[in-house]
Amino acid sequence: MSISKLASTVILATSFATIFLFAFIFYLYGGERSVLEDALSMTASFFGGIATLVAAYLATQLFNDWRVEKNYDLENQYLSNIVIGLRDIYAELLEMQDNSKQINEIPNKIVSYSSYLHRSRFDIKSALNKLDADVLIYSRLLNDKEIFGLLESLKAYCYFFENQYNQLINKYYRDYLNKLNDYFSATQMVNMDYKDKTSYERVYIEDERRFLSNEIREIKKFFCLHKSCNINGEKISIDFLKLADCSVETINKFQDACIKNLRPKK
Repeated sequence: MSISKLASTVILATSFATIFLFAFIFYLYGGERSVLEDALSMTASFFGGIATLVAAYLATQLFNDWRVEKNYDLENQYLSNIVIGLRDIYAELLEMQDNSKQINEIPNKIVSYSSYLHRSRFDIKSALNKLDADVLIYSRLLNDKEIFGLLESLKAYCYFFENQYNQLINKYYRDYLNKLNDYFSATQMVNMDYKDKTSYERVYIEDERRFLSNEIREIKKFFCLHKSCNINGEKISIDFLKLADCSVETINKFQDACIKNLRPKK
């Protein structure tokens, strides 16, 4: 029952009790003037006592409501900070996932994007570490162990995914692009169809495939191998693209949990 409804009920009951008490005393003693004065005095005393109790009760309820509202505001503040902090991490994970899927096509076609090597990278590890404080306070504030567990899972997946992605880009893909450039230099090949030779994709010609066969084989092997990682104390074996999917799925679960708790309480 809300405070306004409860207050209305108490006031109505008090009014009826007051009228009843006044009438009872007055008629009990025959309606004499002294009896009327005593009835009025007793009724006023009774009403004053009830009013004091009601005021004290309402004050307590108002304080409790204020405390609940302030706690809810505090919860929303931490949740908002967490959601904002996840935004850039999510964008970086999607970029890494898309790049990885594109590089996985190398056995079938040339994939030449120097931006994969040189683009400005968002620091996922630093961003995740900054979330720790807000998540820890929020989880303690609400005794919410689920959201803290989701963060730990996200950190485990992201750290491992980023480590593997860095190997793919800075080792396997770099070797591939360097060898591709060596081929163009050795053959003095100029592709007039491409204004920027560092950013394109197309089907191999047979000489290119033979020249790049070792690099293509290494990249294919990288995507086929299963890697072992530890997720919240559980050791799992997973291939690279599945690892990318799990990282994105985990951050989606984390965001959904935060957004769900941000909705106004009924």
